Amino acid sequence: MKKFNHIILSLILGASAVCGAGCQQDPVETLKKSDIPDYSGYTDQMDFFGYHSTHDGYYTIDDVKYYVGESFMTTEQYQMYKDAGMTMAYPQSVMKIRGETGAMRDSEAAAEKFYADRAADWEKVKLEIDKYVSVGIDKTILYDEDLSWIGLNEPNRVAGDNIRDDEDAEVEITDGKRTAKGLIGTDKDQYASEEELDAQVEKLLSLYAGYPGVGGVCLADEPKNVWYKSYGDLYNSIKRVSEKNGWDLYISFNLNPLNLNKLVYDEYYPYVEGTGEAHPITEKTTFEDGFARYKQYIQNFMSSMQPDYIRYDDYPLRYSYLSSTYIPCLEYIAGVARDMDIKFHMVTQTFGMNSNGTQSMRKLTEPGAKWLNNMLLGFGVNEISYFTYYTRTESKTEGESFWQYNDCSFVDIYGQKTAIYDLMKKIIANNQKFAPTVLQFKYVKSGIFSMLPMDCNADHIQYMPQNVQTYEKVKSVTVNKECAMVNELYDKENDRYMYMAMNIVDPENKGSKVYQTITLEFAPEYKYALVYRDGTPSLYRLKGSKLEVKGGPGEASFVIPF
Repeated sequence: MKKFNHIILSLILGASAVCGAGCQQDPVETLKKSDIPDYSGYTDQMDFFGYHSTHDGYYTIDDVKYYVGESFMTTEQYQMYKDAGMTMAYPQSVMKIRGETGAMRDSEAAAEKFYADRAADWEKVKLEIDKYVSVGIDKTILYDEDLSWIGLNEPNRVAGDNIRDDEDAEVEITDGKRTAKGLIGTDKDQYASEEELDAQVEKLLSLYAGYPGVGGVCLADEPKNVWYKSYGDLYNSIKRVSEKNGWDLYISFNLNPLNLNKLVYDEYYPYVEGTGEAHPITEKTTFEDGFARYKQYIQNFMSSMQPDYIRYDDYPLRYSYLSSTYIPCLEYIAGVARDMDIKFHMVTQTFGMNSNGTQSMRKLTEPGAKWLNNMLLGFGVNEISYFTYYTRTESKTEGESFWQYNDCSFVDIYGQKTAIYDLMKKIIANNQKFAPTVLQFKYVKSGIFSMLPMDCNADHIQYMPQNVQTYEKVKSVTVNKECAMVNELYDKENDRYMYMAMNIVDPENKGSKVYQTITLEFAPEYKYALVYRDGTPSLYRLKGSKLEVKGGPGEASFVIPF
């Protein structure tokens, strides 16, 4: 209980500015320290990592190489990465292992060259892992392309020939004639048995698994539904092989978000049940239809893999409006994690980018960063990675480009910190301060409450029911302006509830300056509330079982009634 001595003495008297008129300052002598929820004995921490890496001095624009004058694959850069608050490393474009020629089931000479190339790559990668370990990052995720390609169900393909970008595969995949197929079977592109698959996986992993600093491997990034069985087989093979050898490997995989974009809808989600044809998006396609197909996509991967966490990426602050599918997707995935009793990880944004000719000029501001971060905490996310930490060095003017926007990542291509670095460093530090408390709570449900009419652009809540959610220990929710979210989380071990109350107005649209009041009316047995804002707790006495919390767009209060 030592941690709360100073809370009672120094924070309780300054509480009214945050809490508002619904709170009452409470004399110290009326409340026992033993009555206050205390999580100071927990040591849980969140994991954070950047979804891109420093670089060797070269970057490419439309496949033309440029050199900035020096390599940034240095201990100093890795120390800066750790100082930002990162606990893991995933240097996607640098920590890459692949055989440059031949294939895994080709001739003996080709196979020999294949493994020799992998060994040479590993020697380079090992140098970087040693640097990460030297600064205290002891968990690095490797991108072993040869391992990942197994999951594409194309084990005989030549290295570098990625089926996801292969025009020859277009008819095979996008016309709906190809169905998901596992890795084990009698076809020529399958393994004859689970043992044969495991032997191949073990041979690849044995190159680096167990080496100090190797924390995991990348399995997949945004796979199509057609690979859910093959990636499921690969995921479980890695699990078996790791258990056999005593390797503690984090298997990194990243699914797609809910998206009604034509490309994603046509090519990534399952086809219509019972037919061999794709179901193309049309002007008659409804949100409900798209959501149903997305749910099937997620369920396919979850049933095939039976993983210990679920992760996807979604970037709602890219344009002048907030994505209308962002919150429904968060709510659904959080529910999947809750029902499967697995963890929820997330890849989120710190960037502006050009994508297929459409430029996002929206830059991350402090209110926007808080909006993203608090939303994730409220849905029980316990690992956050950022796209990108380092400005990506591969850009295509007709595809994705980042190079010319050097203030969109934590660190630009010249190795210099941007304003985002200091902003996100502060947010990550606040999360770690809050982690021993918030990580004891699991997501239960979410609800949106609005005051109509709204002055702000509220398209981002159009698919969410409003003013109807009920909770276990909150009897009513009222807002005085615009729209708010209240999420319920539960600590089973201590039989305790937490409620996130967040102003979810878009920080950059009309109405963005709204300073909103959210009133929570609790069950009558509650007399006090411990309220966390930016990771810092304050103590309040309820007035008539009610608590008012206030904040601008993106700001949130995490409330533990007691």
